Amino acid sequence: MVARFEPVLREKGAWMYPRLFWETGVLGQVLYLEAHAVGISATGIGCYFDDDVHEVLGPKGSEFQSLYHFTIGSRVPDKRIMSLPAYPGPGIDA
Repeated sequence: MVARFEPVLREKGAWMYPRLFWETGVLGQVLYLEAHAVGISATGIGCYFDDDVHEVLGPKGSEFQSLYHFTIGSRVPDKRIMSLPAYPGPGIDA
């Protein structure tokens, strides 16, 4: 998710910095719930790759900033990884 960044901070003030991340997180949560409602998976991550995204998309300066990445799709089972129910209960030894 790419947001208007510097102009918003200039117009609204520094308190808007965490609010921008909160808003992208809320949108990510809605996408996550909707994806699971239709039987697929989803995940989101705060931007650790923002420099790479800016290089690909081309924005210069801080007018726009990459804040949150999100993917939606179906899972690919990996038999090398053990999978247990989220709350296996006392009868299952993890």
